[in-house]
Amino acid sequence: MILFLVGFVGGFLGSMLGLGGGIIVVPALSILGFNIKMAVAISIFSTIAVWSSASEKYIRSDLVDFKMAVFLGSATTLGAILGSRSLVYLPEKAIVLIFIPIAILVIFSNLVGYKSGPSKSVITFRRLLFSYIFMVLSGFVSAIMGIGAGIFKVFAMDRILNMPYKVSTATSAFLIGITTSSSALYYLKSLSFDPSYASLVSFGSLIGGFLGSRVMILLPERVLRFMFSLVVSLLVISMFIKTFK
Repeated sequence: MILFLVGFVGGFLGSMLGLGGGIIVVPALSILGFNIKMAVAISIFSTIAVWSSASEKYIRSDLVDFKMAVFLGSATTLGAILGSRSLVYLPEKAIVLIFIPIAILVIFSNLVGYKSGPSKSVITFRRLLFSYIFMVLSGFVSAIMGIGAGIFKVFAMDRILNMPYKVSTATSAFLIGITTSSSALYYLKSLSFDPSYASLVSFGSLIGGFLGSRVMILLPERVLRFMFSLVVSLLVISMFIKTFK
């Protein structure tokens, strides 16, 4: 039951904030005693469940920028292929040390990124190039952390391309399926993958993602940014204590 709840909370918050749920699932499973590499492998599949349940709502609400998704999706796929093959060579503490500063970056970008007026996205070659490079990094982090890398996706679209926050969130949720699918088949052959655990977490993520995408449509941007920053702050503290106590 606890694994179902972990998946549900991860799916609910992940779909609502465009992060796929892995940023909740990986630390939570680590705190419950799972090996970090096992947690990453399980989270990859729960993230796909979030993508499948949330994307349908966002597409029907016309919040997904398909042109940007296709362009940036190729970058995340490349990064995911590289990252999934690098995980076996990284020690556990190194993975955690990658996760924590990324989470802090997300907290900062959400707190300072609120715009009081409507966003005006001006797409330039420099912004496209920078966002593409950033998305390659996003895919790499997705594969080694099992988090869908929505933290980088939302950051790139919101802060680099200056897209509206909810469009950035919805497009990020859509892109997560592309990113995680690139590394999912690789993890199926991994000794770190356990289908029984993954199915429980993924089922919870499927339901949580369905509900979270509906709630996101109703909430104002300021609330979404604050909720995310608060949740990630608590997770960073918990994971740091768990790893380095």
